[in-house]
Amino acid sequence: MAEFNQKRQDILNSAMELFKEKGFHNTRMEEIALKAGVGKGTLYEYFTSKQEIFDETCIEKVTGIKDKIEEISLRDITFREKLTEMISMKQGSEKCPEPTIEGIMSNKNIISEKVVYAMMNHVSDMNKIIIRMVEQGKKEGVVNKNIPSDLVVTMIVGTVSEFIRNKCTNNFAGISGEEIIINLLFNGFGVK
Repeated sequence: MAEFNQKRQDILNSAMELFKEKGFHNTRMEEIALKAGVGKGTLYEYFTSKQEIFDETCIEKVTGIKDKIEEISLRDITFREKLTEMISMKQGSEKCPEPTIEGIMSNKNIISEKVVYAMMNHVSDMNKIIIRMVEQGKKEGVVNKNIPSDLVVTMIVGTVSEFIRNKCTNNFAGISGEEIIINLLFNGFGVK
């Protein structure tokens, strides 16, 4: 069973790389099999179609992000530290991060209803996790108790997402966003 799961994971990882590099329509099943080190017949033992592979890579990507956010939220550290770790995780390395949830969801012509449903559930779960983190910040006295927690989450997610999008288009190339975003969220952008 472990070998089956590992081979399946290798196929998904290979497919994700090819989809990122070539796009969905320009990636062939033969290329996925070759990159994964399996025969085309073996590939079809795991997945019935390229669409199914794409769907599974999308769901896996979002599940991974949700799991990382949950892991951060459970750590015994302050709200500010959790927020910094979450931003760092989302920002990824200095190069442009892997496809974002927004990027995956924007591929309406290839994304299946199954993926849309799964992603909406995961995004809802992520928001609930981040709301718990914001509630911790309110208890610590670092988040204004008069601002609804779901609005704070919207500001956090929107700020981080836009920073990453701009970083990917080279507007913020080479800039580490953790401290900038933390200062913006905690201090605002107005002059005092």
